[in-house]
Amino acid sequence: METLTTPLPPTVAATANAFVDTAAQIGRLICRDAIWQGPRCNFLTSTNDPAFEYPKPYFKALEADFYAGSAGVAFFLAALYHATGDPFVRKTARGTFQNTLATARNILPTARLGFFSGWTGIAYAAIRGGHWLNDDALVDEGRRLLQAVTELDLEETGIDVIDGAAGAIPALVQLEREQSLPELRPCISRLADQLVSRAERSPEGYSWVTLPGSGYRNLTGMAHGVAGIVNALFEAFTLTGDSRCQEAAFQGLRYENAFFDQQQQNWPDFRVANPPHTQGEAPGPVCSCAWCHGAPGIALARLRGYELTQHPALRAEAETGLQTTAQQLTWEQQPNFSLCHGLAGNADTLLEAADILQIPDWRQQAEAVGQMGQARYEQTGLWANGLYNDYQIPDFMLGLSGTGYFYLRLANPAVYRSALLLR
Repeated sequence: METLTTPLPPTVAATANAFVDTAAQIGRLICRDAIWQGPRCNFLTSTNDPAFEYPKPYFKALEADFYAGSAGVAFFLAALYHATGDPFVRKTARGTFQNTLATARNILPTARLGFFSGWTGIAYAAIRGGHWLNDDALVDEGRRLLQAVTELDLEETGIDVIDGAAGAIPALVQLEREQSLPELRPCISRLADQLVSRAERSPEGYSWVTLPGSGYRNLTGMAHGVAGIVNALFEAFTLTGDSRCQEAAFQGLRYENAFFDQQQQNWPDFRVANPPHTQGEAPGPVCSCAWCHGAPGIALARLRGYELTQHPALRAEAETGLQTTAQQLTWEQQPNFSLCHGLAGNADTLLEAADILQIPDWRQQAEAVGQMGQARYEQTGLWANGLYNDYQIPDFMLGLSGTGYFYLRLANPAVYRSALLLR
């Protein structure tokens, strides 16, 4: 087994190996359900029909993206092969990557830039996966797609973490440090220019329109809101030295903090209108608590900002978000184990805090969540997904692949780095 590269005390090693075993169990479930055609394979997933107000699932083949598509599945399986050396996992990972790369061109132009929705995430997964699988041809395919990312028309692309510049910049900054592609740095600068130029100035600070019509104010948070864009701007500033990026990032922080709710110790989710309140009671904003919206994702952006700038206010804000996240790690509060808006994603935030702040207690709390998930699986035989149905979907951000990758991170977070905060 290749998971642990340095000797650990027996109890720590046993815990880490148990987490790898859980990831391997999840990987076997995924590999079992692969649908093969020649050297390529894909999977079925369920999704909720938007025509119904309640969750009504239907089934479809995975598309190519990282968030809910085959790129995320292949990424996890490649990491799992690196951890276990299982040849069947390797075969399925390579088959999934082949199908992903063959269908990547089907992604709409408006989504192609995105890390989670488009080519940036696929290229990143192929390059990382190629190294884990010892497959140089796969790395080369990822590099070719990365080149195509630098040639995209930015007039057609989004700006948030899911499908636009804010998600692409951190991945491209990472890859720029590793890959000899001279086009990456100017591409990152263009993306940062796009974010700065599209900022909406207000007395509260800077914010961005990412999902028109989705909220009564421009959104806070990581996936579609200000925190994700702030994170990208800090990354761009560190690489390019463009002071406009740093200024816009701090203005974005000012916007989010203008609406911070002291009572809930959280930032409002502007997608949701304030609930009714009794006479004489001050209405409080609706606050989510997930990577996508709310304290966990906002804490991640502050953690990375603090790591890059050493600004003490960012650490203080991160610690506030971490405390709120840690108080909402029960099944009753977050009844699924997905990365996007479940317990795995919230615990992943604590793993990053343990590393950046060098506070082991945060890792211990994340491990406790992992052990809770193992115990619940023993009782139910299910990994509850982010769609809140009983299907075992393979998706990375909503289903099994992301849950499995979380367990690899619990075993060795230094090797299996977070996909929720690329650093």
